[in-house]
Amino acid sequence: MVRTATMSNLKPPPVYKIIVMQLVATGLIAVVLLLFLNATAAFSILIGGLISAIPNCYFTIQAFKFNGARNAEKVVKSFLKGEIGKIVITIVLFALAFTQITNVNEIALMAGFIAVQFIGIIMSAVISSSPSGNRA
Repeated sequence: MVRTATMSNLKPPPVYKIIVMQLVATGLIAVVLLLFLNATAAFSILIGGLISAIPNCYFTIQAFKFNGARNAEKVVKSFLKGEIGKIVITIVLFALAFTQITNVNEIALMAGFIAVQFIGIIMSAVISSSPSGNRA
């Protein structure tokens, strides 16, 4: 597939900042739990956060490949491909976590997943509420 450069005045939203914040938050939460609880809880939080952030990263890469009115059909297809891929990757990562990791705290894993999803929602709101979209 050859991508041709298209001229557009539209800048893609800074969604990569959301992914970065999700990854940073995942690491920070895991470190805090390691200090105050135990390694199993910290590892489980880390895995849960990554199960959330990795599919979001895939979606971001797919969804923002194209922009502009001339690429409207490509934009829609890339968003659909990104969302379907995100769901499949999430299911696969959960399946791998629950079947292949023997020492996992299921509650911490789910808490890590939910926390990182919530961070993504908050960051999306911060970015969309800023006038230029680049405040976050």
